[in-house]
Amino acid sequence: MRSKELIKSIILGLLVLMSVVLTYMTWNFSPDLANIDNQVSSSKASETNVIGKPLNEGMGKVVTPYQIVHSEGEDTEGMEATKQNVEATLEPLKDHRVIRSEQMHSNHNLIIPDLTDEFLVLDFTYDMPLATYLGQALNIDAKVPNNFKFDRLIVDNNKDGYVKLYAISKDRHNVVRMTTSAKLTKLKKVMKQQQKIMKPYTEIITNKDTIDRATHIFAPKSPKGMKSYHTIYNRIGVDTMNSILFNDSVVVRSTKSGTTTYNNNTGVANYYDDSEKYRYTNLPEDENRSTNMQDSIPSTFDYINNHGGFTDDFRLFNVDNKSGELTYQLFLNGRPTFNEEDLNNIKVSWGDKGVFSYARALLKANVTIDSGEDETKLPGAETVRSELANNPEINFEEVTNMTIGYKMENQPDKSDIEIQRNSEFKPQWYVQYNGEWRAYNDGGLE
Repeated sequence: MRSKELIKSIILGLLVLMSVVLTYMTWNFSPDLANIDNQVSSSKASETNVIGKPLNEGMGKVVTPYQIVHSEGEDTEGMEATKQNVEATLEPLKDHRVIRSEQMHSNHNLIIPDLTDEFLVLDFTYDMPLATYLGQALNIDAKVPNNFKFDRLIVDNNKDGYVKLYAISKDRHNVVRMTTSAKLTKLKKVMKQQQKIMKPYTEIITNKDTIDRATHIFAPKSPKGMKSYHTIYNRIGVDTMNSILFNDSVVVRSTKSGTTTYNNNTGVANYYDDSEKYRYTNLPEDENRSTNMQDSIPSTFDYINNHGGFTDDFRLFNVDNKSGELTYQLFLNGRPTFNEEDLNNIKVSWGDKGVFSYARALLKANVTIDSGEDETKLPGAETVRSELANNPEINFEEVTNMTIGYKMENQPDKSDIEIQRNSEFKPQWYVQYNGEWRAYNDGGLE
């Protein structure tokens, strides 16, 4: 009996002691907010380190032809390079391999004797490393000549029912012929569907290097129903760009004449209020700018894409092999846009260890609509060719490309916080002349 009473007393004493301890801990509890603070700051950092949503499809959405042309005998048709058109056309080529390849050279005009009567032309506006395009844009396993670059890819058939590719160099004197494992039947099935939306194109000869079927310049024959468009923009914050490009805290060095300069120990950036353009330079990489496009093209794509920098339909449009600068240009409805102030592009170059320079307008499209204006009646390709060829101020042999694009005209900004910046996109002929894209106007080039 006494032992039972003793046990009860011990249990009661323990309960009282536990109550006292718990009360003390409650009164003196101080939550550890360190982890919460870290999580919040990490969340904020992740939000400020991106501009938009990264592309899931990979480099093939940004490194694309600017036009697709189908040639069969005397008939030539083509179509604008919308994302849907490009994806459908290239799908039969993807995820295959090059069985064999060989490089051929011609001192005179390039002739491909085994080219069949029907083939597909994919035209690019820049020199593209062949191995990079095949491997990273098309996922084709290929052993091709090192450092070979092309700006035209011809898709042809082989006698055994498989697809044959011809990558043609920009100077039109070199070609790499490749036999692939892609079946011709699948390509023909796709092209039968694509031809339903193709329109007549014409073949243009400008010099001795464009006189063969494989090297003609192709352009829309009689463009019709060309609409203009109106775009309203959202703005990208300067702080967002700084958080992406600078590794640590940024100092505002100066603000004058509408220009704000930011810098730290590794880089410097300028923001121009009037144009809303931003340019960053990585100082340690100054002497190490890369001109190796086999590295720079994939690296710049990954860098821009990782922070959602391809906010609109940007495509690789120009590669400067001397300076190492790449230009990703805005496309609209599968056609390139042009703007004198470079508000329609992203310019970036790569260093040994990372980005060297990065420039863009801090604008992204909010909405793009039909402007409601009357359709623009553009002259036919033959008219453009004839007037340029007869213009004494133009050396027609220097014309290397012709296409229809959109001229991006900036609308006045009234500096009212409720007035969003906007642009008009108007169709116009553009001609690549002596390596530079220029607008065609009334028989000449602007």
